[in-house]
Amino acid sequence: MKKQIIATLIVIIAVAAIIASGVPVLYAQTDVQTLSLKSGFNFVSFTVSPALTPGELQQANSTLIEDIYLYSSAAGSFLSLSEGTLSSVAAGKGYIVKSKAAGTVTVQGPAVTSVPDISMKAGFNLVGISVSVTSVAFSELLKGNSALKGLYKWSAAAGSFISVVKDSGGTPQALDGVDPKFNYGESYFMNLIADTVLSFAGGAISFNGGSVPAAVEAPVITPAGG
Repeated sequence: MKKQIIATLIVIIAVAAIIASGVPVLYAQTDVQTLSLKSGFNFVSFTVSPALTPGELQQANSTLIEDIYLYSSAAGSFLSLSEGTLSSVAAGKGYIVKSKAAGTVTVQGPAVTSVPDISMKAGFNLVGISVSVTSVAFSELLKGNSALKGLYKWSAAAGSFISVVKDSGGTPQALDGVDPKFNYGESYFMNLIADTVLSFAGGAISFNGGSVPAAVEAPVITPAGG
């Protein structure tokens, strides 16, 4: 116990000495992200590194948040807060927040300034846009990346996906007559031909890997309680 007290005093004295010397003390900067939720499923990505765990976030917003889901591309299934399989959240990943009603939730934490390259699996991957990226339409990204088969944006109003996919000739087709763009703080399903790597370097969405487009599929949302 005495050693702990002495160690604490040394730290306090050291900090006081730094302040007295005029050397600036740097603190982690906290930012705030506001999630505008609609009743039902909301596809989000965290633009801050949340200070709270998923459980704490739900408890702090119990009138709105019913559950939080993460899609595991390796398992081909969902992890969820309610089932005890989702214990943390991170930048660069996509999450589905099931809300009991429309409302806003604020999330605090250090701002996300970069996201490491992400290993992607063949098939469906739920990807979050946690950093600012160059505005690009789904069809543009599909044209420029052979690894991609299809891109999907959830429409809370319609309760279904807005889909842009490659046909048998590799040409992007907007199946719903809409060609969405990627938005900061949102998440999207990406359907891939093969394992690849996703990068946000330089503010661009790019892939390393992939080959010839395969048959088109559509994601199915079946999280527990959905």
